[in-house]
Amino acid sequence: MRFLLFILPLAIQAAEIPALNLASTENQEPPRAIFIDEVTGEEIIIPKEREEGTRLQIYLDQLNFGPGVIDGKPGQYTKKAIATFNKKYGREEDDIASVQQLANQEITQIYAIATVPEAAKKYVDVNFRWGDDRSYQASRKDMPYRSIAEFMAERYHCSVSLLELFNGSKKINRLKIHDAIRVPNVDPFLIENMSHGRGYKEDPLLSSRWAVIDTDAHQIRIYQAINPPEIPQTAETQDSSEIEDQTPVVTSPEPPTRVVIADTSPEETPRAMIIEEEGPAVKLSEYDEDRAIVLAAFPITPGRPQFIRRGTWKMMNSIEFPTWRYDDSLLKQGVYSKVSLTIPSGPNSPVGVHWQGLSRRGIGIHGTSNPERIGRGRSAGCIRLANWDVVKMPKLIRPGATVIIK
Repeated sequence: MRFLLFILPLAIQAAEIPALNLASTENQEPPRAIFIDEVTGEEIIIPKEREEGTRLQIYLDQLNFGPGVIDGKPGQYTKKAIATFNKKYGREEDDIASVQQLANQEITQIYAIATVPEAAKKYVDVNFRWGDDRSYQASRKDMPYRSIAEFMAERYHCSVSLLELFNGSKKINRLKIHDAIRVPNVDPFLIENMSHGRGYKEDPLLSSRWAVIDTDAHQIRIYQAINPPEIPQTAETQDSSEIEDQTPVVTSPEPPTRVVIADTSPEETPRAMIIEEEGPAVKLSEYDEDRAIVLAAFPITPGRPQFIRRGTWKMMNSIEFPTWRYDDSLLKQGVYSKVSLTIPSGPNSPVGVHWQGLSRRGIGIHGTSNPERIGRGRSAGCIRLANWDVVKMPKLIRPGATVIIK
């Protein structure tokens, strides 16, 4: 498999504020692309605002501030990614123009040329019936993509409609193995590099991090302490095909009502404090968002309000290609029953291609079969990310880490 044009190095370091080189870009616009539809022979006209939107979304996506599905039409989840990105670097959270300027400087090529790989044969079944027929799904050996177009869209973090805009709808609807198409210039999600049941162990650095799942903002944020452990170790893996039995039940502490910064002398590092509604201030906590480095942020679909398990939990496991125990009683009433179905793994599994289970039984961070609905609906209780985002999680955070649901 070969890629031409491709990911440009992004010149942002974790501890540096990105510089705006306004002098070199003043009164200049990134070059516009002109393409021809290979099927119809007609010129493909891509509106300027769609190119600008795609450039902005690529920039955020490649820095792990997920904008949602790349579609060239920045919406509320792109704006949330911008707000978190700007907060990291000390800018006004609503400063979209500066981030667009950075995107214009750093992403000089929006488009890459990608060839449909042989791997698509393994992961695509045009006869697969997508939907909620769990009996049908349980009878299958896998939960594949429904088309090569869907395979390539997820591979490049985008919508099928964006591929149609870039290439023409007839080209995308007729895709075959080895066809070459224009795609967003992002690092591809290589599903063929994943293994069924492969698990990730604790890691001195990655397990010291923590995640904040913000159910109001529909965003998960990954944090690292200002002074993390010094010697990270190489990731190790373990085989495990079962998920549920690995997630013990623990008692959740009560979540804090609000967090403020304590008064300290100039020589001391400010510490967080928990302020209870009816009680005194109590010094806390290493898990203070305002005194840490935010490493990544992705849009999520949180659980239904009655099933959200707010509190502080531990990440217990991290597993590729999980199977899913479908329990209708659990999904509708939040109560386990003895009647269930086993749904096989695959990109169109309702839990996607990766699972990170928490110490609250049955609750985890996982992928999805419907990335365009991320942030726009409610799950049964877990935390959904797009598959191309959830596969990044083991490189960011590992079992043993703290997960705060608020």
